[in-house]
Order: sequence, then structure tokens, then C-alpha cells
Amino acid sequence: MLIASIIAEFGAYYLNNGQNLSRIVKMLNAASVTDSVLTPVITDETQWRASQATMSRVLQPFQKAWTPIDALKIVPVAINQFKMKIDSEEYPDDLEATWLGFLTGEGIDRKEWPFIRWYVEQMLIPQAKEDYELNEVYKGVYAAPTPGTAGAAGTTMDGLKKAINDQVSAGRITPIVTGAPSADNKLFVEQIESFIDKVNVKYQHVPMQLCMSQALERRFLKGYRAVYGKDTDYKGSNGNVDFSNVSIIGLPSMAGANKLWMTPKGNAIHLGKRTQNQNTVQIESVDRKVKMFSDWSRGVGFVIPEIVFTNDQDLATV
Repeated sequence: MLIASIIAEFGAYYLNNGQNLSRIVKMLNAASVTDSVLTPVITDETQWRASQATMSRVLQPFQKAWTPIDALKIVPVAINQFKMKIDSEEYPDDLEATWLGFLTGEGIDRKEWPFIRWYVEQMLIPQAKEDYELNEVYKGVYAAPTPGTAGAAGTTMDGLKKAINDQVSAGRITPIVTGAPSADNKLFVEQIESFIDKVNVKYQHVPMQLCMSQALERRFLKGYRAVYGKDTDYKGSNGNVDFSNVSIIGLPSMAGANKLWMTPKGNAIHLGKRTQNQNTVQIESVDRKVKMFSDWSRGVGFVIPEIVFTNDQDLATV
């Protein structure tokens, strides 16, 4: 832990001046929102496999000659699941001769000291959820870690952006041309309405959530008010873009993105294995050190890429 500034400011000793946990303040962690637009699938499989069946035209004019049409096509679908972990260790004794000394305890077993419970519940687990949301579930591109070295942020799993762009490259998703989001809020509303109008007509009336960054969501809401009047309450009505079954949702995971995407909810899935471990850690005392760890698996992807609707932005995955 880094507490040098506490020692420099308050001294290398503990004085009981009534300080308590309420005096330790922290910034908010980003909530894990993106999973809410996906359908959960709990599985032990490291690669979830299915097949997609499609048919082309089968109806034809009658004639006595036998003229079959080879209409059936079955293609594979595979979504990978990635194992991820938390490894953390602390020496609670470092707190004893500091302003933070109230977090230490009287017992020999350091994992029973108040610091550990506060650290796990208020810092460690919330930070892991924020890391998943901001670095992995949308922006992640998996990279195998160097043995003995912690992996970099954004390399724990393949996220939704890569899942979409890989299928664009494979020719199974055709982006809808929108151009970059307009800085004019009114024009941006027109871009969104035009995007929805260009969706495959068979899916025009299927309920979907149009995912975008929270900044673009605010731009849309401001533009909607500007276009349709200051008394218009987009979310207070049916919550859908006019003449559609499409609602807007801003995702923390898409911060800085110009991409738009939507699909029927059952088509976008998030895989999970040992997901209960996301909310708990194993705590072990090793001499006077306390080690905390947990691990689980997650994966995201689409069952039928052809019914993922996205725009022509952010098509490069780095």
C-alpha cells in the first residue's frame, strides 16, 4: 500500500483523535452496467458452441420437372470464455504507527483486523467491477500474460467491440453508414433516427436497446428536447425513439466511443463460470502478510452476427 503521503502529513505515529472509517473517503466506482444489456449463460465450457441455421428461397412456380433448391445453410457459432483473477496482498502492520492505526487490531491473525474487511468490501471488489466495465467487457482484447508478470489493463478478455468488429471483417455484419456523431445535438438525433430506419426491415419492430457512450446518450437527450420541444420528456414517455421499439442506453464501458450497436437481447450473451466469486475473495494470513485472491470466467459475444446492427465508426480493434 502507498501511505507515504499520510505519514508525511500526519506523522509516523498513531494518535486517537476520533478518526474512523467515515473519515476515509473515496471516489465513486463505475457501476457494471453493460452486462444488463446481455443475456446471461452460465456454463463450464471455455468455448460456448452453437450453430446457426438459415434458409434462402424455397418457393417457386409449379412445373412437373423436379427442380429442388438447395436452401439450407448451417454455420458454426463460437464464443470464448476467459479466466480472470484478483491477486492482492498487504501488510496491515504498516498502518499501526500512522493516522490509520485505528484499522489495526489486537489479535495475532492479521486477516481478522478491521482493515482487511474494509479493504475487501470497499476497495478491492468494487475496483474489480469497475475494471471489468471500463477496461474489459467492451474494449478488451485478450493477450496472454507474461509468466510471473501482471497482465495489462484491457487484455483480460475479448470485449464486445472486438466481437462486433471481427464479424464485420468476416462479412457477417454490414455496418450502417452514419459518419461521425454530429456535434450538433439536433443533427445527432437525426443521425440516430436515420440509423434505426436503415435496420433490416424484418427487425424494425423488435424491441432493442441502442447502446452508445453516456456522452452520446446525453447528446441525444438534449437534441431530442431541442427538436421536439422543451417540454418533451423522452424517458417519461415510452422511452423509445419515435416510431420504433428502440430505446437508448448509455454504457460506461463505451466511454469515448463513436460506435453504436444494438441487437435483440437474446442474441447478445455473456458467459459466466464461478460468477459468485466476483463478490468474494479468499483471505489467507502468511506470517504477517495477508493475501486476498479470487478468480472466475467471463465471455461476451453474439449468437447470430447478422442481426447485430452497428454503424461505420470505431471499426479498428487495437
